[in-house]
Amino acid sequence: MKLLKLVPALALALVSFSAVATQKDITVVASVDPAVELLQADGTALPTTMTMAYLPGNGLQPTEVNTRIFTNAASDMTIRLATAPTLINNINAAAPAIPLGVTFGGTAVTTAGVVLTEANLFPGGDITSGSVAQMLRISQATPGAITHAGTYQGVVGVVVTPNP
Repeated sequence: MKLLKLVPALALALVSFSAVATQKDITVVASVDPAVELLQADGTALPTTMTMAYLPGNGLQPTEVNTRIFTNAASDMTIRLATAPTLINNINAAAPAIPLGVTFGGTAVTTAGVVLTEANLFPGGDITSGSVAQMLRISQATPGAITHAGTYQGVVGVVVTPNP
């Protein structure tokens, strides 16, 4: 008799537990270029945001990430900047822009582009694990004190293209 009273109570408890749920929808994006990709050295995506710390009297401290170029066919590559990168003050529009410098593997990168040779990128011709690791470094073009306080923001567009 006690069992008959217990069964409906258990069924009601199970139904009430399953009614308490949450759903989270996650938008996933992928930018695909079947010929070439610039990723972190471990094969993960480059960070979309990098923070440059400010050291009073010295300026912005460089930020860097270790990268590799992945490709379907070994060839020379050209790396360039989409535009000359600058940081703009989001709070004070009168503050001057801060020009940035970019290096890849210690070589300055500009909007004109720099050729990276296949022999240096892929020693031995093996492309399966990507190029040799290269440090992508972003720094204040002319280090020094910044006189206007505020939050600065800008985009560094790095373009890698295989050479024919």
